[in-house]
Amino acid sequence: MLQPTESPTYDDSLDLPEILNSPDPQKSRLDSSGYSIIQIPPVVFSKNLSESFPEDVTSSESTSSGVKESRRTVRPTECSVCGLPANGYHYDVPSCNGCKTFFRRMCLSEKSFQCKGNNDCFDLNKRATPLKCRFCRHQKCISAGMNPLAMELDQKQAESSNFKKLIKRKEIKQEQPDDDDNDCQVVQVINSQKSKNVIKMMDSMENKLQKSIDMLIYLEAKVEKFRKSAYNPKSTEITGIEFLLQTESRIAYADRYEPMPNWPLPPQPHRKPFFPTGMKEKGPKHHPDRKNWLFFNLVTTVEYAKTFMFFHKLESKDQFILIKHVTLACMNLHISFSSVQRKFAEPIHPDGSPTPYFDETHYDAMVMSVAPLIRCQVQSVEYLLLKAICLCNPAVPDLSPNAQKTIAIEREKYADALFDHCLRNRSPAHFAQLMQIFDLLERQQRMQKDIHLLYCAIRVIEDIMDN
Repeated sequence: MLQPTESPTYDDSLDLPEILNSPDPQKSRLDSSGYSIIQIPPVVFSKNLSESFPEDVTSSESTSSGVKESRRTVRPTECSVCGLPANGYHYDVPSCNGCKTFFRRMCLSEKSFQCKGNNDCFDLNKRATPLKCRFCRHQKCISAGMNPLAMELDQKQAESSNFKKLIKRKEIKQEQPDDDDNDCQVVQVINSQKSKNVIKMMDSMENKLQKSIDMLIYLEAKVEKFRKSAYNPKSTEITGIEFLLQTESRIAYADRYEPMPNWPLPPQPHRKPFFPTGMKEKGPKHHPDRKNWLFFNLVTTVEYAKTFMFFHKLESKDQFILIKHVTLACMNLHISFSSVQRKFAEPIHPDGSPTPYFDETHYDAMVMSVAPLIRCQVQSVEYLLLKAICLCNPAVPDLSPNAQKTIAIEREKYADALFDHCLRNRSPAHFAQLMQIFDLLERQQRMQKDIHLLYCAIRVIEDIMDN
C-alpha cells in the first residue's frame, strides 16, 4: 500500500463535495463532474484468477523464458532483499515493509553512500544475516527488481537525483514499454522542444484503488457528521423512499447544522419500546433532542446511496428496487462497525443510547452482525469497501438487465480494491472470510423483516420492511 505520509490525491473528475452540496437533485444525478465513486463486482471465484482480474495484475513475463506465469496470487513468504519474512509485493518485488521504506527513502534522497567492505554486505550466499550497509542494501533492492516508477510521487520528489539516476538506468523507451511496468505505472517519455525527456506518470492501478478508498473515507466522514448533526426531521416530513429519491441530497446538511447539543445522553437502563394506543395511526412522538434511530439511520443509508454516480444512471424503478433490498443490510453493517469501533458488543447510537429490543429473538437479530466484525478484526478500509459492495448488489430480484450490468461493473471495482488490500495487508483467506459476512447480513435483514410488525406508521420504514 502507499505510504500514509503522502496526502491523498483526488481526480478532478471525482468532485464529491460538488454532488454532496448540490441543491439541485437533477444536477446531483447527472453532472459528470460529480462524485463518481468506484465500481464493484459480484464476488464470484472463477477457476482461473486471470478470468477475474486484469492480466497485468495476475501475470508477468518471465525474463528467462518469455512465458507468462501467475504472480501475486500467493502471498510471498521471504523478502527478496534481506531474507526476512515478506508481507506483500512492494514496487514489483516480494519484500518486507522495512526494505520497501528504505528503497523509497533512498530514491528520494540526494545523498550517495559507499560500501566500507567488499560490496557484498547483502549477499545472502555468503552470510545468513546481511550487514548494516546502506549502499549494499540499495544495490540489492535494485538488483532484486524494485521499480522506482511504481512509487506515487509529486513533481518535486520526482526531481531527486537518485530517482533520476534510476530512471535513466532503466532506459525507458516510449515505443516499447516494459510489460512488468504495466502492473504499476505506464510511463510515457515525451521529447520537449529543448530535447529533454519529460517523464509523464499515469495513474497506476494501485493509485486508482487508493483514490477510490480516499473518496469512501471522505464520504463516511460526511455520513458520521450527518448522523451527529442537529438535523432531526419528523417522520411525517419524509413520505417514503420515492420522496427521498426525488429530493435533494441531505448529506450536505451535515455542514448546515451544528452538532446535536448535550450528546452523549446520560446512560439509561434498557427499556422495551412502548407503543401507546393510536401509535399505529399517528406514529411515534417526536423529540427535538432525541432521534428515532431506526428511521434516521434508514434515511441516512438512502442518502449514502444517492451520492454514488452509478446510482443516478439507473431508472427510477431500479433505484427503488435496489434501495428497498439493500438499505437494511447496509444500515446494519454501518451501525455494527461504528459500535465495535467504540468498543461496544451491541449496537450503540451516536447519542450513546442502545438499540431497544422486545425479546431475545429481536435481540439476536439486532446483534448478529457485530460478532463477525470482531472475529475478523475488520479494519476501517475493509468496512468501507464491504459497505460499498453491499450497496452494489446486482443479484437483487426484479432489476432490469441494464441495471444489473451497471451495478455489476460497480461492484467489481470495489471487490478488486478489497482483494488487493487483503493480498497486500492480510491474506486471501481473510478476503474469503469478509465475503461470508454478506450471507449473514442477508439472514439478519430477513429476520428483521419477519418481526417488522413492531414498527408502524412510518412510511420509510414500511417501504423497506415490506416483503
